[in-house]
Amino acid sequence: MQAVFGTMVFGDLIERYPYFVRTSEFLEKSSFFFKKTLQRIRILHPNYEWAEKTCRDAFELCGRDWQAYLGNAYKLVDFSVEFLRLQALLEKTGRYYCANFREVEEKVYNNKDRTLRGAPYMWALYFSQVFWETHHRVFKFFLSDFVSTKQEQGHALEVPLGTGIFVTHFLLGNRLWKGVGVDLGDTAIDFTKSLLALNNIGPTRMTVLKEDLYRYKSDFGYERIMCGEFLEHVEDPLAALKKLHSLLNPKGKVFVTVAVWASMIDHIFLYKSAEEVRAHIRAADFTIEKELVQNVFESGRPEQKKTPINYCAILSK
Repeated sequence: MQAVFGTMVFGDLIERYPYFVRTSEFLEKSSFFFKKTLQRIRILHPNYEWAEKTCRDAFELCGRDWQAYLGNAYKLVDFSVEFLRLQALLEKTGRYYCANFREVEEKVYNNKDRTLRGAPYMWALYFSQVFWETHHRVFKFFLSDFVSTKQEQGHALEVPLGTGIFVTHFLLGNRLWKGVGVDLGDTAIDFTKSLLALNNIGPTRMTVLKEDLYRYKSDFGYERIMCGEFLEHVEDPLAALKKLHSLLNPKGKVFVTVAVWASMIDHIFLYKSAEEVRAHIRAADFTIEKELVQNVFESGRPEQKKTPINYCAILSK
C-alpha cells in the first residue's frame, strides 16, 4: 500500500512511519491550509523518527482510540484557521486581539463559548510541532543544537510548560539529567504529566510545579532552560527575560522561541521585528549564540518589520 503525501509517493514510509503518514493524509484532506504546508515539510528533510514518535505518543495518550486521535489532530485545523483570521485582523488594525491579561481573561480563558481552549488548545499546540513548517524546523534545531550536551548530569527547566514536549525530549536525550517544569495552567500541567508518564519519566527525574515564573525561586542555577513562545504572552517580556537570566547557571544556556507580528488569540506583546526581540535579549544581559529566524509565509523576509516571523535562539550569559 502506498500513501500519497502532496505530490510525493511515500512508498515504504507508510510501513516505517505509519502514524505520521496517516496523520499527514488526514490533515491534507481536512483543510486547504495543509496542502501546501505539508508539501514543504517533506522538503525540509524532516526528522521522521521524531515526527513518528510524536504522533505515536499522541495515539497512546488518546487511549489508542483512532477516532479520538483524529479528533484531537483536527484541533490543529481549527487552530490554523483561527490564526489566519486573527492575522488578517492584525494586518488591518495593527494590534493583537488582546492587549493585556485582563482582556485575555475576559475574551479567552473565561469565555465559555470558545471551543478551542483547555485540552483542545493543548492538542493543537502539540500537533503544530510536527505539522507547522516553522515549528517543525524549530524542533529540529532544538534536537540538534540544544539537546546534545557534553555534560553527563545537570538540571533543566521548562517555563512555561505548554505541552511539555520540549522538556520531555530533552530528558529523553539526557538520561541522567533532572528537570523542573513551571506553569500556571492546570491543562498544561496535566498534559505534561501524561506525556512524561508515557515516556517513563517519573517524579524522581521531573518535578512539575503550579507556580508563577516571577515568584519562582531556585536554590541553584539551571544548566539548561527552555522557554517556548512565552514572551508574546506577557505584558513585560523584558522582565521575563531578566527572570530567566537570574535562574540560569553562569555557564548555562537558554532555548527561547518568540512569535513576531504573528497573531494568536492570547498574544499580548506585539513584537514588530526580530530586531526588537534581540534588543530585549541584549537588555536582559544575554548573548545570542545561535538563532533561527523564519518568516511564517512565503511572502516577506525574516528581517522585514511587520511580517509574521518565528524567532528562535540559543542564549547564554
